[in-house]
Amino acid sequence: MKVEFIHGTPSRPEFGAMFGGWLTEHGGRTFLIDCGVGSGGPTLVRRLQSRLGGRPLDYVLLTHIHLDHAGALGDLARAWPDLRVVAHQKGLAHLARPDRLWVSTQEVMGEVADVYGRPTPTERSRLISHTEAGIPGLHIIETPGHAPHHLSFRLGETMFVGEAGGCPYFHEGRLLSRPATPPRYFPEETLGSIERLLAEPDAGPAYFGHTAEALPFHEVLHRCRAQLLFWDELLQRPEAARRAGEGFREQLDRLADLVIREDFNYAPLTALAPPDLWRERCFLRNNIEGFLDHYRRQTLPHTGTHGA
Repeated sequence: MKVEFIHGTPSRPEFGAMFGGWLTEHGGRTFLIDCGVGSGGPTLVRRLQSRLGGRPLDYVLLTHIHLDHAGALGDLARAWPDLRVVAHQKGLAHLARPDRLWVSTQEVMGEVADVYGRPTPTERSRLISHTEAGIPGLHIIETPGHAPHHLSFRLGETMFVGEAGGCPYFHEGRLLSRPATPPRYFPEETLGSIERLLAEPDAGPAYFGHTAEALPFHEVLHRCRAQLLFWDELLQRPEAARRAGEGFREQLDRLADLVIREDFNYAPLTALAPPDLWRERCFLRNNIEGFLDHYRRQTLPHTGTHGA
């Protein structure tokens, strides 16, 4: 089964080909897994129309509803009137009425939210709960942690993991990993999802968030788990604590420098051009903030588990 990553062009060039979806066919149906940011929606539609050559786009499968994975959905729904969308049941209301989703994205991502773009609604009748999909050849795995509404898909023999295994990539022939731990980060659920995925067969290609090429499935998951445990140790060292008179953003910048020094996966950042370094540090600070938010919640009474 051929898989091709089709990207939309976001509003800032340093985000390049990070955002889009994986186009594939199975059982006579055409699927797009994730669809990238709203600012890339018009470009994504044009590229998909060119690839499909008049054939329908039958389904979009959403690993989760964060706007870097689901932001272009409204453009796709307008372009293909018969399109159906499979997403976690917790996310359907937000796709139909995305105002709250947009506000929370601005709060968590800051200026990067402007790169994503404001989402447009998708008709509720087009949305299918993951518990009711019933598509032949599609196996859906609940993989919360990165988000409570995160799913992974096995379509035939091909895995689509979203960000349940972080954001791995190859650099100069070496497999490297970046966590995907934005606020609110729940480590037990994240590690549990990795274990659930490791129980799946290590056969066929596997695709992970923001990386176009297929990557080694179980190897990536083992690397992601080890990195999460390393960060947990690193960010609880005494030198990671906030210093007297230090603001939160200053602490995040200092901890980003610490991670770049200590985590070999981040060594390539030192050679990036300034715009690319700015992008990677934005995501790095966001992932560190997820750990700090987790530590803060541990100190509070009756924090419970996260909801929708």
